[in-house]
Amino acid sequence: MTANPTKTYLWCTKCRRSFRHEDAPNNACPVCGDELHAIGKWSALARGIMAQELAPPEIKTKHRQIIRMIWTRNGMGEQYYRVLLPGIPYNRFEAQVTDLLCRGADEGWARFVIPAAPSDDESSYRLEFDDEDRFIAELTALFSPAN
Repeated sequence: MTANPTKTYLWCTKCRRSFRHEDAPNNACPVCGDELHAIGKWSALARGIMAQELAPPEIKTKHRQIIRMIWTRNGMGEQYYRVLLPGIPYNRFEAQVTDLLCRGADEGWARFVIPAAPSDDESSYRLEFDDEDRFIAELTALFSPAN
């Protein structure tokens, strides 16, 4: 049975946020990529109110979106997906690699270059690796058949 978009919202368990159907046409959370579940409007309102204190700051969410946009630019996300054949939906793959790259930036083996002010020059937004071997090892481990 398909959820009625006029009577339901889509709920992300991971982000603890609700979305309108038109904001997630592929049934994936626009923030983290997890699968969304249809819930009634009143339930979405109640869950949203209860989750307000647990919601990640908007700036963190936007930061992750920029990171995702940088590494998936020019079809790179799809290329990695086709090569690795991770056995999970693309949106989950994208979220997991984004998490990995955020950790890499935190640990110092990956670096995101972002201009001081917004720019139309896409090349000014880029991902650089201080340790490419580490990235390959981490990516391989993340999507090895044992995982």
